[in-house]
Amino acid sequence: MKIAIIGATGMAGRSIYREAAGRGHEVTAFVRDLNKAEALLGPGHFIKKSLYQIGAANLRGYDVVINAFASHTHPIENFDALSYLLRIGRKIDSRFIFILGAASLKREDGQLLYDSLSKLANNEAWIDEPKFGVDALYVLQHDAQNVNWTAISPQQEFVDGPASDYMTGRDELIYAEDGKSHVTTGNIATAILNEIEEPRFIGERFTVADK
Repeated sequence: MKIAIIGATGMAGRSIYREAAGRGHEVTAFVRDLNKAEALLGPGHFIKKSLYQIGAANLRGYDVVINAFASHTHPIENFDALSYLLRIGRKIDSRFIFILGAASLKREDGQLLYDSLSKLANNEAWIDEPKFGVDALYVLQHDAQNVNWTAISPQQEFVDGPASDYMTGRDELIYAEDGKSHVTTGNIATAILNEIEEPRFIGERFTVADK
């Protein structure tokens, strides 16, 4: 398949790029810094464009577009990026996969993880990132008409690491054998490529956790 990755030099994007290329897909990474991309990913097919320089004409013809863009310093940019790509997605036939945060997942008591995070003291410096993640899922579920989309949420702890055995779910936090909610970039990448090759969650969000 022809796969485009936006944000391929980030923590998640690197693992997804390597997994897709390793499976023999035709992978293109849209990046802002070609030297950085080559240093992190090795030789590959890179196109130098920032997210907002990418138009429908640039993405037309790809089977799948994966948005791995993430800003932790200006989290509203994550929401803006999703909205921008949805407008593009209405104009082309490509399937879009969005990586969301964990804040919209439900805890064992039925509350969203965001609900508990929002009650923590002194959260002003970081609470916007989970908030916009919740908003992004709402937009996908209610305002993504004519877009072929799938979203994936990591668990509460999302760390750089290799692939291993993993579990999938829909809307809930999943706890590994150590009693904690976590997932590696390797498992996220594996789950995304498995979903691309054998679709199960068209128009839905799913989640992945380490076993």
